[in-house]
Amino acid sequence: MPGASPPGAAVVPAAAPAAPAARQSFDAVYRAQAKTVSRWASRLLGPGGDCEDIVQEVFIVVRHKLPRFDGRAEITTWLYEITVRVVQEWRRRRRWWWWVTGRGPSPSRGRARTPPELPGAEAQDPVSRLEERERVLLLYRVLDGLGEAYRTTFILFELEGLSGERIAEVTGVRLGTVWVRLTRARRIFIERMRRLEKREQEQEE
Repeated sequence: MPGASPPGAAVVPAAAPAAPAARQSFDAVYRAQAKTVSRWASRLLGPGGDCEDIVQEVFIVVRHKLPRFDGRAEITTWLYEITVRVVQEWRRRRRWWWWVTGRGPSPSRGRARTPPELPGAEAQDPVSRLEERERVLLLYRVLDGLGEAYRTTFILFELEGLSGERIAEVTGVRLGTVWVRLTRARRIFIERMRRLEKREQEQEE
Protein backbone atom coordinates (compact mmCIF):
# COMPACT_ATOMS: atom_id res chain seq x y z
CA MET A 1 0.00 0.00 0.00
CA PRO A 2 1.19 3.56 -0.63
CA GLY A 3 3.00 5.35 2.16
CA ALA A 4 2.26 8.78 3.50
CA SER A 5 5.58 10.27 2.35
CA PRO A 6 7.05 8.12 -0.43
CA PRO A 7 10.71 8.69 -1.28
CA GLY A 8 11.43 10.10 -4.69
CA ALA A 9 7.90 11.44 -5.18
CA ALA A 10 7.31 14.25 -7.62
CA VAL A 11 6.87 16.87 -4.94
CA VAL A 12 6.26 20.36 -6.27
CA PRO A 13 9.46 22.25 -5.41
CA ALA A 14 9.22 24.91 -2.74
CA ALA A 15 12.00 27.05 -4.17
CA ALA A 16 10.98 30.25 -5.91
CA PRO A 17 11.41 30.38 -9.70
CA ALA A 18 14.44 32.17 -11.07
CA ALA A 19 12.22 34.60 -12.95
CA PRO A 20 8.47 35.26 -13.20
CA ALA A 21 6.80 33.02 -15.74
CA ALA A 22 5.28 36.07 -17.44
CA ARG A 23 8.80 37.10 -18.48
CA GLN A 24 9.51 33.75 -20.03
CA SER A 25 8.45 32.71 -23.50
CA PHE A 26 5.90 29.98 -23.92
CA ASP A 27 8.46 27.87 -25.79
CA ALA A 28 10.90 28.14 -22.87
CA VAL A 29 8.26 27.07 -20.35
CA TYR A 30 7.24 24.16 -22.55
CA ARG A 31 10.80 22.93 -23.06
CA ALA A 32 11.55 23.16 -19.34
CA GLN A 33 8.32 21.64 -17.99
CA ALA A 34 6.70 19.35 -20.60
CA LYS A 35 8.27 16.13 -19.28
CA THR A 36 7.36 17.02 -15.71
CA VAL A 37 3.76 17.77 -16.67
CA SER A 38 3.62 14.46 -18.53
CA ARG A 39 4.77 12.59 -15.41
CA TRP A 40 2.18 14.35 -13.25
CA ALA A 41 -0.56 13.65 -15.78
CA SER A 42 0.41 9.97 -16.00
CA ARG A 43 0.00 9.44 -12.25
CA LEU A 44 -3.19 11.47 -12.01
CA LEU A 45 -4.81 9.73 -14.98
CA GLY A 46 -3.87 6.13 -14.38
CA PRO A 47 -3.40 3.39 -17.00
CA GLY A 48 -6.44 4.29 -19.11
CA GLY A 49 -5.58 7.93 -19.68
CA ASP A 50 -4.08 9.61 -22.71
CA CYS A 51 -1.13 11.61 -21.40
CA GLU A 52 -0.30 13.17 -24.74
CA ASP A 53 -3.77 14.69 -25.01
CA ILE A 54 -3.62 15.94 -21.43
CA VAL A 55 -0.20 17.57 -21.89
CA GLN A 56 -1.48 19.25 -25.03
CA GLU A 57 -4.55 20.56 -23.20
CA VAL A 58 -2.44 21.79 -20.27
CA PHE A 59 -0.16 23.82 -22.51
CA ILE A 60 -3.07 25.25 -24.47
CA VAL A 61 -4.22 26.69 -21.13
CA VAL A 62 -0.65 27.78 -20.33
CA ARG A 63 -0.30 29.61 -23.65
CA HIS A 64 -3.56 31.44 -22.99
CA LYS A 65 -2.83 32.38 -19.36
CA LEU A 66 0.94 32.91 -19.38
CA PRO A 67 0.84 36.63 -20.29
CA ARG A 68 -1.38 37.29 -17.25
CA PHE A 69 0.71 35.24 -14.83
CA ASP A 70 2.59 37.64 -12.54
CA GLY A 71 5.11 35.15 -11.18
CA ARG A 72 4.17 35.59 -7.50
CA ALA A 73 3.41 31.87 -7.26
CA GLU A 74 5.90 29.16 -8.21
CA ILE A 75 5.80 28.14 -11.85
CA THR A 76 5.60 24.46 -10.86
CA THR A 77 2.70 25.10 -8.48
CA TRP A 78 0.88 27.02 -11.20
CA LEU A 79 1.46 24.23 -13.74
CA TYR A 80 0.48 21.56 -11.24
CA GLU A 81 -2.81 23.34 -10.55
CA ILE A 82 -3.57 23.51 -14.26
CA THR A 83 -2.65 19.84 -14.74
CA VAL A 84 -4.88 18.72 -11.87
CA ARG A 85 -7.86 20.65 -13.23
CA VAL A 86 -7.35 19.47 -16.82
CA VAL A 87 -7.12 15.82 -15.69
CA GLN A 88 -10.24 16.14 -13.56
CA GLU A 89 -12.16 17.69 -16.43
CA TRP A 90 -10.96 14.98 -18.84
CA ARG A 91 -12.11 12.27 -16.45
CA ARG A 92 -15.48 13.95 -15.95
CA ARG A 93 -16.02 14.13 -19.72
CA ARG A 94 -15.01 10.49 -20.14
CA ARG A 95 -17.24 9.37 -17.29
CA TRP A 96 -20.21 11.40 -18.56
CA TRP A 97 -19.84 9.94 -22.05
CA TRP A 98 -19.60 6.41 -20.64
CA TRP A 99 -22.68 6.89 -18.44
CA VAL A 100 -24.82 8.51 -21.16
CA THR A 101 -23.93 6.36 -24.15
CA GLY A 102 -22.73 3.13 -22.57
CA ARG A 103 -19.89 3.21 -25.09
CA GLY A 104 -16.20 3.64 -24.65
CA PRO A 105 -14.05 2.91 -21.59
CA SER A 106 -14.54 4.29 -18.13
CA PRO A 107 -11.94 6.93 -17.16
CA SER A 108 -9.19 4.57 -15.93
CA ARG A 109 -9.91 1.62 -18.18
CA GLY A 110 -8.97 2.73 -21.64
CA ARG A 111 -7.00 0.74 -24.17
CA ALA A 112 -4.02 -1.05 -22.75
CA ARG A 113 -1.22 1.30 -21.75
CA THR A 114 1.89 1.10 -19.65
CA PRO A 115 0.88 1.85 -16.05
CA PRO A 116 2.38 5.01 -14.58
CA GLU A 117 5.62 4.49 -12.68
CA LEU A 118 5.14 5.09 -8.98
CA PRO A 119 7.72 6.57 -6.62
CA GLY A 120 10.23 3.99 -5.44
CA ALA A 121 9.16 1.45 -8.08
CA GLU A 122 12.53 0.61 -9.57
CA ALA A 123 12.33 -3.14 -10.09
CA GLN A 124 15.12 -4.47 -12.27
CA ASP A 125 14.29 -8.09 -13.04
CA PRO A 126 11.34 -9.07 -15.30
CA VAL A 127 9.40 -10.87 -12.56
CA SER A 128 9.57 -7.86 -10.25
CA ARG A 129 8.54 -5.55 -13.06
CA LEU A 130 5.53 -7.75 -13.83
CA GLU A 131 4.54 -7.84 -10.16
CA GLU A 132 4.88 -4.06 -9.96
CA ARG A 133 2.72 -3.61 -13.06
CA GLU A 134 -0.02 -5.76 -11.54
CA ARG A 135 0.20 -3.83 -8.28
CA VAL A 136 -0.17 -0.50 -10.05
CA LEU A 137 -3.11 -1.72 -12.14
CA LEU A 138 -4.85 -2.94 -8.99
CA LEU A 139 -4.14 0.35 -7.23
CA TYR A 140 -5.77 2.39 -9.99
CA ARG A 141 -8.63 -0.06 -10.29
CA VAL A 142 -9.49 0.68 -6.65
CA LEU A 143 -8.88 4.41 -7.03
CA ASP A 144 -11.24 4.56 -9.99
CA GLY A 145 -14.08 3.82 -7.60
CA LEU A 146 -13.44 6.97 -5.57
CA GLY A 147 -15.15 10.29 -6.20
CA GLU A 148 -12.97 12.63 -8.26
CA ALA A 149 -12.08 14.98 -5.40
CA TYR A 150 -11.17 12.08 -3.09
CA ARG A 151 -9.21 10.29 -5.81
CA THR A 152 -7.18 13.40 -6.63
CA THR A 153 -6.43 14.15 -2.98
CA PHE A 154 -5.33 10.56 -2.36
CA ILE A 155 -2.99 10.56 -5.36
CA LEU A 156 -1.48 13.94 -4.57
CA PHE A 157 -0.78 13.00 -0.96
CA GLU A 158 0.00 9.29 -1.09
CA LEU A 159 1.66 8.96 -4.50
CA GLU A 160 3.02 12.41 -5.23
CA GLY A 161 4.02 13.19 -1.65
CA LEU A 162 2.54 16.69 -1.56
CA SER A 163 1.78 18.23 1.82
CA GLY A 164 -1.76 19.06 2.85
CA GLU A 165 -0.96 22.75 2.48
CA ARG A 166 0.34 22.26 -1.05
CA ILE A 167 -2.70 20.19 -2.03
CA ALA A 168 -4.98 22.93 -0.72
CA GLU A 169 -3.06 25.42 -2.84
CA VAL A 170 -3.18 23.51 -6.11
CA THR A 171 -6.80 22.35 -5.74
CA GLY A 172 -8.17 25.63 -4.42
CA VAL A 173 -9.81 24.26 -1.27
CA ARG A 174 -9.30 24.83 2.46
CA LEU A 175 -6.74 22.77 4.33
CA GLY A 176 -9.46 21.27 6.53
CA THR A 177 -11.25 20.05 3.40
CA VAL A 178 -8.06 18.36 2.23
CA TRP A 179 -7.78 16.37 5.47
CA VAL A 180 -11.46 15.40 5.39
CA ARG A 181 -11.13 14.17 1.81
CA LEU A 182 -7.92 12.31 2.52
CA THR A 183 -9.36 10.57 5.59
CA ARG A 184 -12.43 9.42 3.71
CA ALA A 185 -10.42 8.40 0.64
CA ARG A 186 -8.11 6.28 2.78
CA ARG A 187 -11.04 4.58 4.48
CA ILE A 188 -12.78 3.76 1.20
CA PHE A 189 -9.51 2.62 -0.36
CA ILE A 190 -8.75 0.22 2.51
CA GLU A 191 -12.30 -1.16 2.50
CA ARG A 192 -12.20 -1.82 -1.24
CA MET A 193 -8.76 -3.43 -1.05
CA ARG A 194 -9.94 -5.75 1.72
CA ARG A 195 -12.97 -6.77 -0.32
CA LEU A 196 -10.80 -7.52 -3.35
CA GLU A 197 -8.34 -9.53 -1.27
CA LYS A 198 -11.20 -11.52 0.29
CA ARG A 199 -12.71 -12.19 -3.12
CA GLU A 200 -9.37 -13.41 -4.47
CA GLN A 201 -8.88 -15.70 -1.45
CA GLU A 202 -12.36 -17.19 -1.92
CA GLN A 203 -11.64 -17.85 -5.59
CA GLU A 204 -8.41 -19.64 -4.72
CA GLU A 205 -10.08 -21.97 -2.22
